[in-house]
Amino acid sequence: MRTSEVILNATCNLLIWFLLAGIVVPSVLTAETPRTFQQAVVVSAEKHEPDTSHYNKLTDAPTPVAEYDYDISIRLNCSVYVGRYKSAFEYLPSVFAANQTIAVSLEKHVMVVKGSDNGEIKLVIIQRHAVSENSCRAGR
Repeated sequence: MRTSEVILNATCNLLIWFLLAGIVVPSVLTAETPRTFQQAVVVSAEKHEPDTSHYNKLTDAPTPVAEYDYDISIRLNCSVYVGRYKSAFEYLPSVFAANQTIAVSLEKHVMVVKGSDNGEIKLVIIQRHAVSENSCRAGR
């Protein structure tokens, strides 16, 4: 074999390895780990009203689109998380009824709730606060 053929074969082999690494490695890195769900209790569900006070009549900016958003307060251990449920139409799943026990998985800024049909509902966490120590002990 001539030197140019050896270099060409080595280059082709290297290119194939890079292609395989580009396909296999990202799929391994993005593989989802199974979620761990915990029991929580729905505290309340309130319709979210967007703040339109910063929109004034001096600009052409349209007011925000009226979506059917709800702020769902969920107590998990000694914390209450408020998550925003967004819907394109006026519908709130029955799983968000007050005092309902639900299964919740927390991620960085998202709370995943198991729905009544075992589907998953994602809520963006907009607030978190601790429950007072006395009521926390009583709830355990």
